[in-house]
Amino acid sequence: MPELKVVVSIKQVPDVDELRIDPVTNNLVREGVPAIINPPDLHAIEEAVRLKERYGAKTIVITMGPPQADSALREALAMGIDEAYLISDRAMAGADTWATSYTISKAVQKLGGADLILFGRRAVDGETEQVGPQTGKWLGLPVIGYVSEIKKLEKDKIIVTRTTEFDEEVIEAPIPTVLTMLEVANKPRQPDILSLIKAKTAKITVWNKDDIKAEPDKIGLAGSPTKVIKVQPPPKTRKAEIIDGKKDIEKAAKWFLDKIFESLKEDESTLKEYVKPKPKVKVNGEIWVYIDHIGEKPNRASFEIMGEARRIADLMDTSLSAVIVGGEATKSLIDETFEYGADKVYFVETKGFDRYDNEVYTRALATVIKKYKPEAVFFPGTKNTRELASTTAIEVNTGLIADCTNFDVDDKGVLLSTRPDFGGKEMSTIICPKHRPVMVTVRAGVFMPLPRVPGKKGELVREEVDDLFTRLKVLDYRVIEKRNILAEADIVVGVGRGIRSPENIKMAEELASLLGGVVGVSKPLADMGWYPKERQVGQTGTTIRPKVYIALGVSGAVQHLVGILSSRKIGAINLDPSAPIFENCDFGVVGDIFEIVPKMVELLKKKEVS
Repeated sequence: MPELKVVVSIKQVPDVDELRIDPVTNNLVREGVPAIINPPDLHAIEEAVRLKERYGAKTIVITMGPPQADSALREALAMGIDEAYLISDRAMAGADTWATSYTISKAVQKLGGADLILFGRRAVDGETEQVGPQTGKWLGLPVIGYVSEIKKLEKDKIIVTRTTEFDEEVIEAPIPTVLTMLEVANKPRQPDILSLIKAKTAKITVWNKDDIKAEPDKIGLAGSPTKVIKVQPPPKTRKAEIIDGKKDIEKAAKWFLDKIFESLKEDESTLKEYVKPKPKVKVNGEIWVYIDHIGEKPNRASFEIMGEARRIADLMDTSLSAVIVGGEATKSLIDETFEYGADKVYFVETKGFDRYDNEVYTRALATVIKKYKPEAVFFPGTKNTRELASTTAIEVNTGLIADCTNFDVDDKGVLLSTRPDFGGKEMSTIICPKHRPVMVTVRAGVFMPLPRVPGKKGELVREEVDDLFTRLKVLDYRVIEKRNILAEADIVVGVGRGIRSPENIKMAEELASLLGGVVGVSKPLADMGWYPKERQVGQTGTTIRPKVYIALGVSGAVQHLVGILSSRKIGAINLDPSAPIFENCDFGVVGDIFEIVPKMVELLKKKEVS
């Protein structure tokens, strides 16, 4: 087998844990914040080094950034990578994922290509998950995202396991190919002191835009289809009622329980009622929602975002349409999609492909987008659709805005998409001023679906895609039988650092059980292994929308707040009266959870609250 050539693309990001909000200006403080390798990229580096050890591969690391980004490259060299290249040019500053992936693709071409190009699955500063798939699309290579294991590598093909939140596939693909690695694939090594010393003086080759023959109108801010127009701290949307629970513990416990039960009794129908807004502008194209599915089973997130897309369509005085790509089994989704609010459904038939295949589905979706020219396409933020949206954006030459949680329309008809950045510490509003359609991925669990109207019908447009060629071969497939109980629960009891030890979580479990709820934890607890990772609430965990969220010893870090702000009501108990959670809840008690929670449990067992 000829020597394997593996290229790893990494990104340098601010250390999110060190970012702070200035209490006076309310702005994000970035000065003095250290830059680190984007943590998921460490798993891509580790996988490349393992391939080197297993197959004798030549390994190369590349990054795009300012001169100081060489520190990230040196860390990769210390981990065992052979060569490092820095693509640095002032003209590349401000690039979005479209322009970044183009630049990375040109650098890979300058290197003479590669057998494997590895990426971390996401960037923690923006949660985009786009650059890897988009780079593959620029290079014309097959893309396999969310790889949990490289099972086998031969002269002309690779076999990997691809794992999403819903299913798992064993896929064979020809090489060269592009892979994005999941964090569960491996544990990154810590370089030894001699490797660190050697990396300090290692040669790093620096290329500018001319070296890689990049077209000036495709790089940097000028070449980016999307533009950030506003950055601000997350808004405070709740007016909290806070009491001091240190003096009378029983009174505080009873008051808190009463607030919980009052919240549960609220009439939910008033919360779901849709009021059609007055149009701000008239656009020509329709608003589309991509319906994600596993065979004939739709992903609920698709119907969640149809509710918000309906509002945007009404603001733009246009119709709301849905697009379904799939084979015979997916035809059953058409009626359900109409019932959840679509005026029109585009059914794009890919015979024999009931399940997602990136190459077939990208070609199918791009075909109908080019033909019917929608104003915007909304995608639910699942793994499959993040990947599909990424490659389709390159195919139709438009921008893609990731992980959005809020939308509006300005007086000129421009879609304003807002997403959390830097672990939720700031909110960026982004537009796509010159390219159409505007494409956005939307975080699951943020929006409510419109009430289903049984029997509702609309216009059906059928398209059949004849070109079903794919380089991806599924060798094995299984559905992951796992419910997301956090997303389904009416009551979630959240636990933060204030719980002190994993044994104490039993206290929260008992409270949750008596209330008919479930326990979720903050990121630090999940990272320390105190509770299963699937129970993590927050930006990098699950975004929840329960009737009541109860925060026990949760400080209220912005990363966590981003995941709970769609809760109907939020209650908090914390010993620190200045904890940020008290600025973002509906009711709270300043007190010791180890005194108040046991009293709540006692009252519930005695049935002294209603």
